[in-house]
Amino acid sequence: MASVTVRPSGTPGAVALSAYQLPIWVWPTALMGVCLLAVLRGQDDERLAAGGFLAAWALSRVAFKPRSEDIQWGVLAIDLGLLGLYVWLALRSRRYWPMFAAGFQLLAIITHLGRALDTGISGWAYLTAEIVWSYLVLLAIGYGSWTARSPRDVELEP
Repeated sequence: MASVTVRPSGTPGAVALSAYQLPIWVWPTALMGVCLLAVLRGQDDERLAAGGFLAAWALSRVAFKPRSEDIQWGVLAIDLGLLGLYVWLALRSRRYWPMFAAGFQLLAIITHLGRALDTGISGWAYLTAEIVWSYLVLLAIGYGSWTARSPRDVELEP
């Protein structure tokens, strides 16, 4: 892939980003935006899912081995805990978004296991797949938060 040179204004030198790489601020901004949406519009399930995701992200930042294309076993353990939370939410919820969150989280687990079973999978493909599944889980939580009914709406039902 061709790389793009980005020169921040007032900063000497350049930072090289590949054409397919998102800026580093996109993920934390999306995560915090969905967490804020869950707090402001979501109910207990959405808040729990967003809080669990935020905690898992923080723990993954500690467990992740940078510059390594090996299996991220610590991140796998954290992802398994998060999968348990989403499956629990899906089993007790009347809404569909927890099933999608659990399904995308399961795909993240399968990606870890696929990389462990077949070392021919490149580290780039492994990490990229993990990022894609994470965005999709976040999308499911965001959808659930946006479409959550407020307690006032529930009280008005006959």
